[in-house]
Amino acid sequence: MTLRPYRGLRLIIYRDPSTRTLVYEEIAEYLQSLIPLCTIELREEFLTHALREWGAKPRVLARSIASSRVVDILSGEPVGEPLPGEIFFEERALARPDKRVGGILYEGYTFQNILRRLIPSSEMRYGILHTVLTQRLLVTKEWGEGRAHARTIILCNPTLISTTGLVEAPALPPEIYMRLQLLSSPDMQQIVIEEEKQRHRDRVLTLGDERLTEVLKGYTLMGVFYHLFGEAFCGNPRCRLYNAHTHEELIEAQTKGAELCATHRDKLNTLQGTLSMR
Repeated sequence: MTLRPYRGLRLIIYRDPSTRTLVYEEIAEYLQSLIPLCTIELREEFLTHALREWGAKPRVLARSIASSRVVDILSGEPVGEPLPGEIFFEERALARPDKRVGGILYEGYTFQNILRRLIPSSEMRYGILHTVLTQRLLVTKEWGEGRAHARTIILCNPTLISTTGLVEAPALPPEIYMRLQLLSSPDMQQIVIEEEKQRHRDRVLTLGDERLTEVLKGYTLMGVFYHLFGEAFCGNPRCRLYNAHTHEELIEAQTKGAELCATHRDKLNTLQGTLSMR
């Protein structure tokens, strides 16, 4: 059952220009084929859109984004008051959204709130879902965790999907970690990780991976399910909504005959049934 009467969905997807292998039209066609009365709008990168269309101020926005940075992975807390250099860095990043930002962590819920406040109230009505693909690496520290962890998706509205998180958050094959245990230098470990990713590229996602389009079909669908039904994940490892914790699980669920399980197909059928009763 849906949480509210279903009258259709307007899904707005914001592009990540730093990930050049994504085919957004393919993602849109997939979602439209599944969801009744779904209209999909593809927009430019979210922050660029906010600056151009919603009147956001570059300096103010850069400060807000810089304030969401995380420097202590154990606490997982955002820095709050950023340094001038951090604000300047974010200003440059706003000007070049196609250039990948590496090595910086952002507290996921804080970053999501910053983006939510930018969206006009006219576009925050129920039935409108904003899905933001971002290159920024988002971390959160959930209850009971000893440290913050990288995330692939932050649910609610806007839904955030980290293209970097899809590569960095899931666990790598165990044999890669076994090799890393023999190395003490972080620089050498990073070199080995990149070597092993190439050697096991059929089992690991990488930045610019052509499979990311297929993966993002499923992750965008997770955001839709949360918006419509209040749930996003599935315990079935062959379902498109499976909350994968490893690269191999993610690739299995999203690219190898990826489908929804019977339970979640039935949920979408309820939407069609609701419409036919009107």
